Amino acid sequence: MKMKAALTLPALLLALFSITIHSHSAKASPSAGPKLAIESPEHSFGKVKPGTPLDYTFKFRNEGQTDLEIKNVAPACGCTAANFDKVVSPGKEGGITLKVEHTEGYKGEVVKSAEVTTNDPEHQTFTLILRANFTAE
Repeated sequence: MKMKAALTLPALLLALFSITIHSHSAKASPSAGPKLAIESPEHSFGKVKPGTPLDYTFKFRNEGQTDLEIKNVAPACGCTAANFDKVVSPGKEGGITLKVEHTEGYKGEVVKSAEVTTNDPEHQTFTLILRANFTAE
């Protein structure tokens, strides 16, 4: 009986050790590539006067293990310009700036957007949105 207990304990310890190793390796692989983290893909300027330029930088972070590439930023209309960091190293921050220079004649709520393309498998494309409520007040 003591012999059986002596053999069972090492077998149990070996089984627990292999389960622990397997669970750690399974958790490490999903974040092996780039991983974009952005606080919010939308910004509202609130009330603004017509003629006021809109300019906002969306900050993001690469929480992955390899370089995050911003492949393209495509504004929905020609009135919106984009400037962005093309490559962001792991653990670093980057930015995507959207600008609308000429807002004369704008009235009421205006929404401008841009589609972003990246090498992050979970965020290959996403949309950034700027909102403003143009009032004469």
